[in-house]
Amino acid sequence: MTDQRHDEQQPEPPAWVSGIPAGRIFGVPLVVSPMWLILVAFAMVVIPPALRDHVAGLGDIGSVVAAFALIVVVYGAVLAHEASHVLVAKALGLRVGRVVLQLLGAQSEVLDEPRRPGDAYLIAAVGPLCSVFLAGLGAVIGAGFERHSLGWTFGWSFAYINGVVAAFNLLPGLPLDGGQILRAAIWHRTTDKTKATIAAGHVGQGLSYLIVGVALVAPQLVSSDKAFGTVYLLLLAFVVGSNASIVVARAKAGSALPRLDMRTMLRPALTVEAQLPLAEAVRRARDIGARALVIVDGHNRWSGIVSEQAVQATPVERQPWMSVSDLARPMEAGLVLSPDLTGEALMSAIQKTPASEYLVADSNGLKGVLARTDLIAALRALGVR
Repeated sequence: MTDQRHDEQQPEPPAWVSGIPAGRIFGVPLVVSPMWLILVAFAMVVIPPALRDHVAGLGDIGSVVAAFALIVVVYGAVLAHEASHVLVAKALGLRVGRVVLQLLGAQSEVLDEPRRPGDAYLIAAVGPLCSVFLAGLGAVIGAGFERHSLGWTFGWSFAYINGVVAAFNLLPGLPLDGGQILRAAIWHRTTDKTKATIAAGHVGQGLSYLIVGVALVAPQLVSSDKAFGTVYLLLLAFVVGSNASIVVARAKAGSALPRLDMRTMLRPALTVEAQLPLAEAVRRARDIGARALVIVDGHNRWSGIVSEQAVQATPVERQPWMSVSDLARPMEAGLVLSPDLTGEALMSAIQKTPASEYLVADSNGLKGVLARTDLIAALRALGVR
């Protein structure tokens, strides 16, 4: 249903992550999300009665078998939609990590960003075109059977569902295919891929509210069973809205990170011995305007770093009776950062070793301490939330 794009430097995820391996599509792992089984179970409850209402003479067992067959055929069409994305992406030289069959459809995970707006357009447009073709095929099949027969119901149900899939995916908001097409158009017009992504993402957020409205007013547009239609559309609105928000946040972060300079965020640091009373260390730090404490051993090597939050949480009356080492976090490789780190490299280092403070140093010695709170403030100042 959707076509997710990832940063080209992101490693390919294992096929088994968040799903059950179910074969391959044109060499790309197919994964079934456990949540998909919930939808299948729900569909097996609501579809058989609907089939009995539409098909004359269809009994209980026959309606269950027919419902299961319809689900298989419909999801086969969904996979054909995604397979078309995969084929075009691979033909353009892009890596595809996997195809995931999930609660509300399927998605192909394209690991590389298209190099040109035209490539992005082709990858996105081929999915809805495939669904339109399948809708036409279903209509032709349905027209060949007597009205209200099983073949007629199957054919026209298949046509209707594929038509809805095509129309829905063409809605112009990320993460839908129509959003990818809109993004490609804006990218082509402005030559700014980031602005195009943010704009299409905001449209996707708006679409999620529209879908909620349809779920409450006209759920029968997607299913003859109103309860099923309402639940499905509300879940769809949540998925579209949350994914659109993620797309916008990532795009904003991607544009802001190159402007992130660690040197502007460094706190002056005071080096102290491990057994120095905390109160004395705090006094010395205040005298020279330092906002961080770094412990050194007898060989003048950094051995620990003290969190400002931990110092502030320690009652003043206790500080004379505590040593600096009582509050220190032992040093490890991930807590020492190079002052040359910026943007993506800096964020990757922070994510690899989460901490409240980091020691920043190079071959010439200690440069200061980077506090996570200062980094978050800098990101917010750049518009990243």
